[in-house]
Amino acid sequence: MKPTLVRRRAATAGVCLFALAAAAACGPTGTSGKGAEGSVRETSAASGASASTQANRGAPTNSATPANSDAPGASGAGGTPAVPSPSGSAPQVKAADVLTSDQLAAAALATGDVEGFAAESLEGGTPTGSSRTAKAECMPFVSVINGTPEPAPSATVYRRLVETAEDGQADQTVVTEVLGSHPTGASDVLARLRTAIDACSDGFQTKGGDLEPSVFTEVKELPAPEAGDEAVAYELIGVAQGDPVPMVFQVVRSGTTVVTYYAVDVSGGDTPQIPDRLAVAQAAKLKS
Repeated sequence: MKPTLVRRRAATAGVCLFALAAAAACGPTGTSGKGAEGSVRETSAASGASASTQANRGAPTNSATPANSDAPGASGAGGTPAVPSPSGSAPQVKAADVLTSDQLAAAALATGDVEGFAAESLEGGTPTGSSRTAKAECMPFVSVINGTPEPAPSATVYRRLVETAEDGQADQTVVTEVLGSHPTGASDVLARLRTAIDACSDGFQTKGGDLEPSVFTEVKELPAPEAGDEAVAYELIGVAQGDPVPMVFQVVRSGTTVVTYYAVDVSGGDTPQIPDRLAVAQAAKLKS
């Protein structure tokens, strides 16, 4: 059975996932308003800076899913649990190869790059959240959900990739794409996620504000697309009103650029499918 992916016109900004408690889309300010400047963001991160610290320099502009706030027992900068750097990280590409926000936007997938898919800029402002988990080893997942992967990117661009043949259908395939430039630590983003997959297979919780904790019951690794210099894929199983909400992520590194793709099934409980040809085409475009 094909997974049912619900499309929300002004939603999925950055990695602001569908709100688990309500199974509804979230926008940059918790609403569905439009904003012309929402698809490109200069994060101005210092080399090696914590992404969670970067996000906490100002109040978050949206309620990311899971909810936003510091979890009890959190430690480290900005209340983020300290996550040890993984050993055996791949060699870093020199910072001179790092793309600016304008270069990222030019390199992002556009309509016509992948047959059957249209690319759209995302509406809204800076789409970051500040959810926390007391389970420090699972924080890499939460950082990706928040739209603030660790280490922090210096620039970020957001796109929504929509399968055109299914336009208007309830099961239309929608994939959110997030491109980030990393002066240092691009390979560490993937290494941290690989470590977290093994450490968090039995799930974790996040907590934010006055909202109920969000629960992820399972984490499992998926086959990664053969694209870029390296790639990792995984599935998180969230819970909404007692029902499973599968979320699939693909993270692909091409040089100093890390591209995250994600899709969510809020209605059928099936694992969403992200076509590998999206990552293959994007990696080829970044290389060109």
